Amino acid sequence: MSVATTPEKTIILIRGQTFYSIPHTLSASDGRTFLVGDHINSGGNAVVHICYERSTGDSYAVKFQVELRQRRRERFEREIELLRELDDPHIIPFVASGNVRGTKMMKSPKRGRQLTNRVDDVPFLVLTLASASLAEYARSPNQISNAIYLGHFIGLARALEKINCKALHRDIKPENILVVGETWAISDFGLCDLIVEGFDLSADDERIGPAFWMSPEALNKQLGCGDLIGQESDVFQLASVFWYVACGRHPTGIVRRDDWKGPEHLYPVMEKALLHTKGQRFASSEAFKDALIAAIGRSDESPTTTM
Repeated sequence: MSVATTPEKTIILIRGQTFYSIPHTLSASDGRTFLVGDHINSGGNAVVHICYERSTGDSYAVKFQVELRQRRRERFEREIELLRELDDPHIIPFVASGNVRGTKMMKSPKRGRQLTNRVDDVPFLVLTLASASLAEYARSPNQISNAIYLGHFIGLARALEKINCKALHRDIKPENILVVGETWAISDFGLCDLIVEGFDLSADDERIGPAFWMSPEALNKQLGCGDLIGQESDVFQLASVFWYVACGRHPTGIVRRDDWKGPEHLYPVMEKALLHTKGQRFASSEAFKDALIAAIGRSDESPTTTM
């Protein structure tokens, strides 16, 4: 007499018109086991769910790469590699990674049915769970006091310097800076490119920056103008986020001192970081960090450190 077995619970990953059915249980490459929970967010190539470590019950975020073209797989592997190497409180911490077998399904355009297409190995990345992003946390000016955000500015600038020693992030925006406990952390390294002689050498037809937060040279490259992207571009994006936090507005166009709502001594640093011509900006994230620390040291505000 055969014994009936209960089929394992499945989770459906949804991105646009693509659906993947995966097991409820994930086995990471380090042997740890995680249970997949509710959907949190979806991006250009990935889907994020909450997950729980089976042995402890601790909550994490798990990112599934559901766009599986070779270039996207390589980028996801690079993201995992970078996060393993980067150790900084202002960079989202790596927890675990692995692959899970997923059945890809497509909706039938005629009958609305889900048709099984193929089975793929879907890579995943487990990360520390955040409570919010700066996109949610800083929607209006003066919501966050100077004494709090200045400490985070220094921490994020130091984190960017570490990132730029290995890669260009290229996708810094409020949605990709997460609030983890009391710390702001840079996340989402899916568009990162390894630095070769100081410049990004990705294909001209590839998306290389966040809409509305791109540096002028990143936008020009996307328009086919042949611009090269260096650390100045990452600095421009991070400074744009800093302006948004301090002023509650995007620094569109030519920035002016009258538009700046933060500490007076910080304005010259922000102005230089946001100049249109990259050759007139800070040449590196290290130079930006040093200028930022020096300016905050001259400020009357006492930043709350988060180191």
